[in-house]
Amino acid sequence: MLLEAIGDVAISGPVKAFKYHFRIWPETLCQMLNIPATVWFFMAGDDFQQYNYTVKLFEVIVFIRMLKLLTLLYEVKTMRVIFETLKNLLGPLNNLIIVMMTIFYVFAQTGMIIFGGKIRKDSSEIVHDSSIPDNYYLINFNDLMSSYITLFILIVVNNWYVIVAMCVDIRGGSTTVRYFFVIFYYFGVIIGLNIIIAFAIDMYQAVKRLEDLKEENRIKLVQLAEK
Repeated sequence: MLLEAIGDVAISGPVKAFKYHFRIWPETLCQMLNIPATVWFFMAGDDFQQYNYTVKLFEVIVFIRMLKLLTLLYEVKTMRVIFETLKNLLGPLNNLIIVMMTIFYVFAQTGMIIFGGKIRKDSSEIVHDSSIPDNYYLINFNDLMSSYITLFILIVVNNWYVIVAMCVDIRGGSTTVRYFFVIFYYFGVIIGLNIIIAFAIDMYQAVKRLEDLKEENRIKLVQLAEK
């Protein structure tokens, strides 16, 4: 595998090899990790903890090397269309991601104003509510990162009703705070997330049409060559 990477670099040159040959990237990363892993393996001695870390690192190397199989999946038409769709989405999705991050930031700040510092492990409203599972107090708006995680859980609609009920309890049962979650669902899911999904589906259809057109042209060229 190392010889394969060296051969690609020697034949195509470093720039073209890394630009056009995907297999160079995982192999290079594997070789960079192999050096410290090998050194730690021989230095571990009787230290079981260091030996365990070294084994885990070798497992990561094996996993990264398996990424080279993606080049074989590219030969399958369906997977090729998916890969091309993902590649073409990287640029246009930047603006949509910025919009989503703006929505997250605004609602995270608003959530910290409304619920900040109120959701804790020893909060009586949570302790006395048997419908709230254990450790759900970790889903809170006490800081910016926790707010981002909470909003992400809400945007994928994962037990959102439990989180909403917990926040309502923590605010003394005021149902007014429910509007916060309704408005976030409208802007975050119905508008933001659905636009991204619709854009991805449209890009997939466009790439698929282009792939079908290439296949038709290839067949026509083969037929012309046979004549």
